[in-house]
Amino acid sequence: MMISRKVQAGFSAIIAIVLIVLFALLGTYMATLSTIGSLNTSQSVASMQAWFAAKSGFEWAVYDAIQNAAANLNCNAAGPSFTLNGGGTNGYNVQITCTTSSVTEGSSMYTVYDLTSVADKNPIGSITYVSRTIKASVTDAP
Repeated sequence: MMISRKVQAGFSAIIAIVLIVLFALLGTYMATLSTIGSLNTSQSVASMQAWFAAKSGFEWAVYDAIQNAAANLNCNAAGPSFTLNGGGTNGYNVQITCTTSSVTEGSSMYTVYDLTSVADKNPIGSITYVSRTIKASVTDAP
């Protein structure tokens, strides 16, 4: 009497392929998470740097507006622009705009300066584009 055995060949290979695919997907997912986390961190730092650049431009504009008021000069609607370069090749472009209005209270007349400071880095639409704006009004009233 002959006994025949059924041999199951190739079952281990299928399991190995499934495990390799699952580990590859898991590795890709982990790499994507790491990349996104790194990009979020760098964008957060760039955002804070842009805010400080806008704040620097605003403080300069306040000083300039008050100094110009003392010299009886008016600020221009399209103010100066400059680049703050923090040691890298791509600095923050800062654009200052200023408008004035005169206010009279009793016998006193003074000027109100509406200042806007915009700091940005990289072209609009870029994944690394960052921009911050500071707006405020200052006056030369006593």
